[in-house]
Amino acid sequence: MSAAGGEPTQVTRNGGFVPLESSDGKFVYYTKDHADSTVWRVPSQGGEETQVLGPVLFRNFTVVPDGIYFISQPDPSGTHVIRFLSIATGKIESLASIPDPVRNYISVSPDGRWILYPKLDLEGSDLMLVENFR
Repeated sequence: MSAAGGEPTQVTRNGGFVPLESSDGKFVYYTKDHADSTVWRVPSQGGEETQVLGPVLFRNFTVVPDGIYFISQPDPSGTHVIRFLSIATGKIESLASIPDPVRNYISVSPDGRWILYPKLDLEGSDLMLVENFR
């Protein structure tokens, strides 16, 4: 719906998760659901949806005016690669290898000079015993 209010408009028909709007407002980029890591796009006013990227790692993609930065699924050695899809040419360029596990969502600075990505150094939990629990 418009930020000014009004009636909502359904944009996707087959699911939509992690929506990101293009900088010109013409398209919405998204994954289908929590388990799907392919990236799709649909006109922001609704219409035909199109797959843009094959699986990305978790939901690690971000839309910039000239394309999409994303982290690919790991190669056989377990290395992840930050890549860029040019909307104009459809070509994918590899930018940097990142050997450590990463989690959801990358970001690019407004001037395009910096890419931020989450890194997981340690994951764990503790079990606690609660006595006399009723």
